[in-house]
Amino acid sequence: MENYIYGMLHGVLESKRLIAIKGRKKVDFYYMSKSMFKLFMQYFQPGIFIFMIVKDQSRLYRGHVVRNIVAIDKLLAPNKNKPTVYYDISMIKSGIKSLINLNRNRLFIDFEMSMPPYNNFQDFVSEIIQAGYILTDESGNILEEFSSYIKPKLFPELSIRTKKFLHIEQSDVDGGNSYEFLHKKIMEIQKKYSPIVYVWGKNDQLELNKLNKIHRLSNFTKSMQFIDLLSMHKNYYGLKNDIGLFNAYNIYSETIDLNHQKHDALEDATITKDIFYAFKDVCNNKKTVIFE
Repeated sequence: MENYIYGMLHGVLESKRLIAIKGRKKVDFYYMSKSMFKLFMQYFQPGIFIFMIVKDQSRLYRGHVVRNIVAIDKLLAPNKNKPTVYYDISMIKSGIKSLINLNRNRLFIDFEMSMPPYNNFQDFVSEIIQAGYILTDESGNILEEFSSYIKPKLFPELSIRTKKFLHIEQSDVDGGNSYEFLHKKIMEIQKKYSPIVYVWGKNDQLELNKLNKIHRLSNFTKSMQFIDLLSMHKNYYGLKNDIGLFNAYNIYSETIDLNHQKHDALEDATITKDIFYAFKDVCNNKKTVIFE
C-alpha cells in the first residue's frame, strides 16, 4: 500500500539518503534511492514543501525508522501569494502531452551497430551496419519504410561478436548500401517532410553525429528535432532505471508478448512506433498502464 504525504522539509541526512518531515507530534524519516536523491538533492533547502508518494510500511534503516519514497510529485517554496515551484510532475506531464500531440510528420528510426572484437579492441569505433525507419504523417498513416544493411567504413570486417549477436554474416553488410546513401535518404526526408524523429535512447542520434563527422557529411541532426522516448517515459512515469524497448512494448501490449528480440533495425523502429502511439493514448487518458 502507498500513501500521499506532504509537509515542510525539516532536515536532510545526505550520507543515508534520508529526508525528515516534521509532523504535528514528531519528525518522520523517508528514504529515497540513489538516483532519486541525486536528482532532487539540489532542491532540499530549509522551508521547502514536499509532496510525495511513500510506502505505507515502515522499516528500520541505519538507526532510523523510515518509509521508502515511491515518487515525488511537487517541490515548492512559499513566497507570499506566489510560491516558487521547483518541480511539478503535473506540469511535466502536461508539457509531454503537448509535445506528443503536435500535428507533425514523425520518423521512427533505429540502428544496429558494429561491435568490437573480443581482443585488441582499444582503437575500435562502432559504425551503423543496419538501418530501419518508418515515416508517418500526422495521423499515423505510413508514408515510407526503409530497411538496409550499411557497409562499415573504418572496420569493414565484422567481428565475431557482431555476427553472433546480430545473427548476420559478412556478406550481408558487403551487399549493403553506403552510409552516404543513408545520409541522403534522411536528408531528403527532412527536406520534404520535416518530421519529429523518435528514438529509444540517445545512442542512435549520437551515432549519426559521429558518422557524419567521420564521413565528412553535413550534420542534419542539428536541424532535426529528436525525441528520446526512453527519457520521456522515465520523466512521465517517474522511473528510476532505464527500461528496454521490448520490455516497454510488453507492458503496453495486451495480446502479444515479445521476449525474443531479433536485433533487427526495422523491427525495432516498428516497436518504437507502436510504443509511441500507445504512450500517446496514455497521455490523452485513453489508456492506463503501470510501469514499476
